[in-house]
Amino acid sequence: MFYLRDLPKYETLLSHSQRYPEIDPPAYEAFLVLLRVASDVLSACEEYLAGHGLSQGRFTVLMILNRDPSGGLSPSDLADRAGVTRATMTGLLDSLERDGLVRREPHPQDRRMLTVRLTPAGIERLDAMMPDYYRRIAALMKGMTDEERRTVVTLLRKIESNLPELAEPAAVEAAP
Repeated sequence: MFYLRDLPKYETLLSHSQRYPEIDPPAYEAFLVLLRVASDVLSACEEYLAGHGLSQGRFTVLMILNRDPSGGLSPSDLADRAGVTRATMTGLLDSLERDGLVRREPHPQDRRMLTVRLTPAGIERLDAMMPDYYRRIAALMKGMTDEERRTVVTLLRKIESNLPELAEPAAVEAAP
């Protein structure tokens, strides 16, 4: 979650370049706006999902399984695809199973493994909410042409490819 609501003006970023010559004001402005919008979109999604009794994590599991509603996946495959730990996935599956939205079954070839599948109730829940969800996503993106939307995707992928630059440990300088 990005908490900063009062983003600095571009002039402020320019003035910071006097103290911090490494700053690239247009890059930093784009970064701050990206974080602000992404955080607001995520909050709106979480609020919408909460109205359907779902968290982002539970919804993610349901949507992964909904790619092939008649199929199933192992809990470890689900964890990998959702980008969460296996322990987190166990908790998500426990709550979804308690609500009757998924079921865990023994794997047909290996009884030591489990296969997770959507239940009819899980499919029903998704079928009931997805048309409205997709309408809301379309409304969110309606101010752009298809070409602009493809450009957004291309630009976001470029940012994504540079994530290791942000995540690598910082070099710490010794104090004088």
